[in-house]
Amino acid sequence: MKPLTEGQLVYCRETIEAAVRSFVEKTSTKGVVVALSGGIDSAVVLKLASSVVDVRALVMPEMGVSDPIDIKDAEELAESLQVRYSLMEINDVVDSVKKVFPWVEFSEKNKKLSLANVKPRVRMLLSYLAANLDGRVVLGTSNRTELLLGYMTKFGDSGCDLEPIGALYKTQVRQLALHLGIPKGIIVKRPSAGLWVGQTDEEELGASYEVLDGILDLIVDRNYSVERAAEELEVDINLVERISSQVKGSEHKRIMPAIVELGL
Repeated sequence: MKPLTEGQLVYCRETIEAAVRSFVEKTSTKGVVVALSGGIDSAVVLKLASSVVDVRALVMPEMGVSDPIDIKDAEELAESLQVRYSLMEINDVVDSVKKVFPWVEFSEKNKKLSLANVKPRVRMLLSYLAANLDGRVVLGTSNRTELLLGYMTKFGDSGCDLEPIGALYKTQVRQLALHLGIPKGIIVKRPSAGLWVGQTDEEELGASYEVLDGILDLIVDRNYSVERAAEELEVDINLVERISSQVKGSEHKRIMPAIVELGL
């Protein structure tokens, strides 16, 4: 996949900013809420949105799990952009879920991931609470790579009103971040959803974002066969097959809930 040109980066910036401004105007809201993690995706969304609308940022770490550097980066970015933000630790809310849910009735197999998914859903809840209280809409921070792979929590970090960078692959978000002047420390850090200590995106996904984006570009955007994509990229065909299956299997995460048609 070719890097974006300077002209394309300018187009992306201007188009996204215009879309955010238009969405706020059409919804007759005061502005937006952005969940700020200290990572590159939310940093880019915050920078773009703060250029055109009023933004309220929420920094929502899980103390003991979230990297202190991420918290520091998030706060410093909000301050540098003169964006109002609130720091809210989510530990008590997550602990409450642990206490009230009947975990003993379920097997151990999926407990780790299921509990991890509670965390982005808590952040979604707090984001919409802030939005409802202050007459705002919620901006998502998912990129195209994550959306296509289903690498997000349904009704968690995917719960939002508008996805500003949802058409950009992760590697393209990095290019846009450089173009926007996002701090280098945020750009170069290893991407992590912060679901547990030491967790990284690429380790979970089984490949680097450069490889993943190249595969997705060919099999989704250019309609290459699995075999042709593997040959052109010189990667293991098993990886391409897994990515293809993941795209198909996660489709339900990218669409609104289906309505049972009764034909009455």
